[in-house]
Amino acid sequence: MSVTPLNLLQQAREQEAQIVSWRRALHAIPELRMDTPKTEAYIARELALLGAEDIRTGVGGHGVTAWVRGALPGKTLAIRADCDGLPIREETDLPFASQNGNMHACGHDAHTAMALGALRLLLDHRHTLRGAVKFIFQPFEEGDGGAKAMLADGALEGVDAIIGLHNHVTADEAYLPGDILVTEDSATANIFAYEAHFPGTGGHVCHSRQLPNPVHMACSAVAQIASLPEPGPETVNAVTVVTGGSRNNIVPTDCTLAGSVRAFDPMLQQEMRRQVLQILRENGADRIDTTIDVMGIRIDPELLRRFRTVVSLLDPERGCRELKKRDMIGEDFARYADRIPGLYVFLHDPPEGEHYPLHHPKFDINEAVLPKGAALFAAFALYWQDGTK
Repeated sequence: MSVTPLNLLQQAREQEAQIVSWRRALHAIPELRMDTPKTEAYIARELALLGAEDIRTGVGGHGVTAWVRGALPGKTLAIRADCDGLPIREETDLPFASQNGNMHACGHDAHTAMALGALRLLLDHRHTLRGAVKFIFQPFEEGDGGAKAMLADGALEGVDAIIGLHNHVTADEAYLPGDILVTEDSATANIFAYEAHFPGTGGHVCHSRQLPNPVHMACSAVAQIASLPEPGPETVNAVTVVTGGSRNNIVPTDCTLAGSVRAFDPMLQQEMRRQVLQILRENGADRIDTTIDVMGIRIDPELLRRFRTVVSLLDPERGCRELKKRDMIGEDFARYADRIPGLYVFLHDPPEGEHYPLHHPKFDINEAVLPKGAALFAAFALYWQDGTK
């Protein structure tokens, strides 16, 4: 007897305590970029306790993959969950708040907990699962490094399609907690981030008229970048870091600045990028390093069509809600979706009362919504091949 999406949702709700426990344990140990050994060990241990197959650690560094293989023939779907944190000191006062100076301020702890919940559900129903599901637990999403490393280490081998999910906490009266939000357009922005280095020779400030001043070079570049006209409302062109100098009487030997260029329209983003690079070079930058260069997430229309059908069975009353306003966030999930058909969706999960945006030191989520995310992953894995030829 096959399980229905509504049955999965009920089963996930019965496992809420376990899913919340996973989220809280991960929330307390946030790690940065590719340096995530504690997170890796925790995920691998829980996967082993659940009975996942072919658990592989050290994928691309500290990434983890695992499999659930069904009893019936079919294709393979990947479920990707990011698991790294941010260099933010937490101010939530939660009993499970991080104490290590980092923070899960983007909800990656929740993404991983929901993926573990989905794996548990699929293990219970693998007799009805067609094909297989590969789980990808990826570090270093915050900075465009994890997907590249895991792809280079074979994370997508044997995979036909992939789905990812991000929590959504933006206030909007049209959405209810647990609403599943989708868009047919690119789910995220095209992003170019950079760091520019301006050289000087150094010396006493009394000789500043004769010395090249890298602070002046960098500040001139900042002023020119800030004065560029915005080519459209859905664009970002901002310098966010200027570093240089140590005292008022020393002309420094160098200065650096960093910034980001973002747009949903790839042609606009490329033109803004060209202008910024020209300004940096004309003001004396001798080195410009690209720190992030990632495209927007392309949504596969056929996967989205099938996803809508699954959600209509999981949540007949609400179904999928359209994402009315896209934030210009970046996501290296785009690197997977550039290789194989991909789908990226959002789960509306703001906590009750006052809540804060992504990357805020008081950011939190609504844990009561986590079972729905787990059921959503599992239901799509069980039903995404319906109607295929």
